[in-house]
Amino acid sequence: MAMMVLPREEKLSQDEIVLGTKAVIQGLETLRGEHRALLAPLVAPEASEAEPGSQERCILLRRSLEAIELGLGEAQVILALSSHLGAVESEKQKLRAQVRRLVQENQWLA
Repeated sequence: MAMMVLPREEKLSQDEIVLGTKAVIQGLETLRGEHRALLAPLVAPEASEAEPGSQERCILLRRSLEAIELGLGEAQVILALSSHLGAVESEKQKLRAQVRRLVQENQWLA
């Protein structure tokens, strides 16, 4: 899977990463479907073994499908981590608000 290299000054926000990851998932799912469609007639029981190169094409398509599945799995992990980080950030904001409220309520003690 190709890696996008950015200049050091330019960093992607969490939302940009999520949107990019979702776009990559769509592309990989389309590619997976195309590979499966290409592979299906090659592995069908009625497929001719006499066709030259069919076994090599099967091997290459399966290898490519494995890489596509790996990419999809990695993308799902990125989305899950992003969701988790969003939940953690939300909890941190709630905690900060509670601390501010408690400080305000207890200022008369100082």
